[in-house]
Amino acid sequence: MNFLNKLKLLGAPASEIEAIIDVLKKSKAQSGNDLGALQKFLVESHNEAPACFSIFIDRKREQRPYRVGFLGYDWAIGDIHLRVEGEEPHNGSSLIKLDEVDFAVVGLDELLAMTQYYLNNPTSVTKWGMYNYNVDKPTGIRVAGSANLTSFNKSLQMDVQDMVGFFLISRNSRRRSGKAEASGLKYDLEYLSRAGQRVFVKGRYTGIVTAAYPGLKLISVENVEDSVLNSEKGSVGIEIVQSGNTLREKELFMHGKPLFLSESLYVVDYDRYNHSEALRRLIKYLKPSGYFEETRIEHFARWYYALEKNLGDRWVDRPAIEDLFCEPGDIENGLRPYRLKTRYWKPDDKYQQDAARQLAFESKHQVRQHYEALVSRGA
Repeated sequence: MNFLNKLKLLGAPASEIEAIIDVLKKSKAQSGNDLGALQKFLVESHNEAPACFSIFIDRKREQRPYRVGFLGYDWAIGDIHLRVEGEEPHNGSSLIKLDEVDFAVVGLDELLAMTQYYLNNPTSVTKWGMYNYNVDKPTGIRVAGSANLTSFNKSLQMDVQDMVGFFLISRNSRRRSGKAEASGLKYDLEYLSRAGQRVFVKGRYTGIVTAAYPGLKLISVENVEDSVLNSEKGSVGIEIVQSGNTLREKELFMHGKPLFLSESLYVVDYDRYNHSEALRRLIKYLKPSGYFEETRIEHFARWYYALEKNLGDRWVDRPAIEDLFCEPGDIENGLRPYRLKTRYWKPDDKYQQDAARQLAFESKHQVRQHYEALVSRGA
């Protein structure tokens, strides 16, 4: 829905977009196993909005209910013909990989799950700005930049970008008695990997976690939070966290820094991009954001502050915001600015590494300033 809203800024009819979004909002309450009721809702939706919907299986829900969702629609953006197709999030990476679409809106989590084979060292890609640099096998898959998709955050009463982290979660906080761990478990992934700890994780992320921490004994589950909550004391899981609301409601804890940070990205078939003037113009119109751009830095501060505000002491060993945004070794691993005109959208090791380090230093200072401004306002 956020991406559809962005199309209004590019000239797509606002009334059509708003009508489509209104139906999508209503569809959530209609999801279930009654196909007859859903077919009736689908027919009625065509009286309210363009005929662009169909019935899908919602595989993100444990019961796998049926749901009316966006199928596809054609718009004219200036002189560019644009077909927008609705897919489950993980399918975007698959379609790019299979050379079936020009570009997709995909999170780094799904991109890593589907394409880590193409990366020199997938464990080094802890932020999306490193992805292109680490591609070392033949593929046209490239990240053009962040899609800057936002939603209204009730806690802060402002828009916040859809950033997430892939965090270690548990039923217990770490409690110390002198130098001893009273809980008997140290919540650190390096330690847990060496100890061969059992960890709950969603099936599609097992490859990512195994590559980073091969010693963990992974248990693939549908719902990581509930598996941790309902298992024996000391159980841990690794899960995508955006707002922290679910963890707070279930009285779970989150530990340290994430394995990686993610957000919605424009992922493009770079070979098609080079051969299609229309695709080049469309991506330019969409204005993908670089990792170090000012607006994104401000939204990073908002996301971190909202997560901190929601979880409080339940975020154990919380890293400083500037360290979470960028670490010293990130530059060597490819976290450097690039533009759409940069060849392969990939930084060159021989070009401006010192300038990139200075930019990273300045960006860390900026994100700290934005965060402190939020704290002082009590947003």
